[in-house]
Amino acid sequence: MVQSGGKKVLSVHKDQARSKFVEALALAQGDQHLPEEWIARTRQVGQASNATNTPLLGTALLAKATNKDINALALQTKVHRGYSARGVAKDVLVPMCVEYEIDLRTTGAEPLNNQPFFAKPQVIKDLIPENKPVARKELEYLIQCLEAADYLEEESAVYALAAFLRVRIEDGNKATVLELQGGALRLPLLSRLARDFINVNREGGRRGQALVAACLDLVHPGMVYADAINDPSRKVPGDVAIEIPRQSHATVQDGIFDVEANQPLGPADRVVVLSAEAKQKIVTQSEILQFVERLAVAGIGKGLYVAVEPNQADLDKSKLIEKAQERNGIALEIVTDPERLLENAVQWSPLPLDRCLESFPQLLVQRLKDFHCGKDSQHEWADMLTAAASEQDL
Repeated sequence: MVQSGGKKVLSVHKDQARSKFVEALALAQGDQHLPEEWIARTRQVGQASNATNTPLLGTALLAKATNKDINALALQTKVHRGYSARGVAKDVLVPMCVEYEIDLRTTGAEPLNNQPFFAKPQVIKDLIPENKPVARKELEYLIQCLEAADYLEEESAVYALAAFLRVRIEDGNKATVLELQGGALRLPLLSRLARDFINVNREGGRRGQALVAACLDLVHPGMVYADAINDPSRKVPGDVAIEIPRQSHATVQDGIFDVEANQPLGPADRVVVLSAEAKQKIVTQSEILQFVERLAVAGIGKGLYVAVEPNQADLDKSKLIEKAQERNGIALEIVTDPERLLENAVQWSPLPLDRCLESFPQLLVQRLKDFHCGKDSQHEWADMLTAAASEQDL
C-alpha cells in the first residue's frame, strides 16, 4: 500500500488475479448457481453501444476478486483506493480471455485505452456529455454496476466475476450453425456416437443439455424451448421445456395444436407441459426430488431427469418415480443412459425412422449453439460423424 498525496493507493497482484480468473472460470463453466444480479448486469452492459464498457466491468470485477479494498470505479492510482485498471486489463483479463476464447466485445490488447476512458483517473458520468443521451445513459448504468461491485468482497466478488464470464461465454459465442453433409448412420451407431461425443468434453454439462434438447426435438418438433436457460427472468425449472400455445392462441383438433395464423407467440403466450433437467455429474436421489418439488411449485405436471454421468450410482428409479407421483402428483421419468435416451426418442418420434436418423445430427448441431458450447464443438461432432460413416460403409 502506498500513500500518494493523502490518497490510499492499492495494487492488484497479477499472479493472484490470474488465479482468481481461473477459479471464477471453473464456476462459470460448471452448473453452479451464480448471482442473477450479475448475470443481468453483465448482459445489459454487453448490449451497450460502446463495447469497451464490457471489458471495463470485467476488469473491475477481477480486481475486486483479487483485492477487496480497491475502488471499483478507479482507472488510475491518482484517486483514493486507486489502482491501475489498464494494467489489470492488459496483463491479465485480455490475455486470459484470449487463451480461453472468451469474447470481451473488443479485440485490442488494451481496451481501456479506448474513449471515453483513455487517460481518465476514474469513471464518472461526465465522461460523456448530456448531448449524447444514449451513450450517457449506458455509462450511467455502468457506473451503477461499478458502485455495486465496490461492495463486493472475496467470495462474492469471485461469484460476480464468474457470472460475468458465463454471460460472455454465452453471449459472445455467436457461431453460425454448421450445415452437415453426408448420409444417415444406423441407430445403434448413432446413439453410441452421441454418448461418446458428450463425454469427450462435457463443457460444464452443456453438451448433455444439448443432447436432451435434440432428442426432445425428435419427439416434439417445434415445441422445445431451451434458449434462455441462464436468463434471470426465466422461472421454469430445468434446462429444456416442452411448451404449447395457450388455448387463447390455438385450437385443438384430435390432439393437434393449430396456432392462429400470423400470431407470433412470446413466453407469456405459451404453457409448459414438461420440463427436463440434464446432468453430467453424479446426482443424488435428494437432488431429483428437489427438482420434482420445483416442478410442483411451477405447476408443471411432467418431468424428465437425465443423469448421464457414466459412474452414476443406482438411483432406484422406480422408487423415485413413485415418490414423485405420491408426494407431488408429478409424472416423472428418469434416464441414466444417453444411448437409450436417443433410441427412445426415435421410437416415440412422429417422424419416420429415416427422417429421425437424417435429422438428429443437425438438430444436435443447432442445440450445441443454443447451449453456447465451444466454437469447435460443432466441427468435432461433424468429424465424428464422418469417421463413423466411413466405418459403417466398410
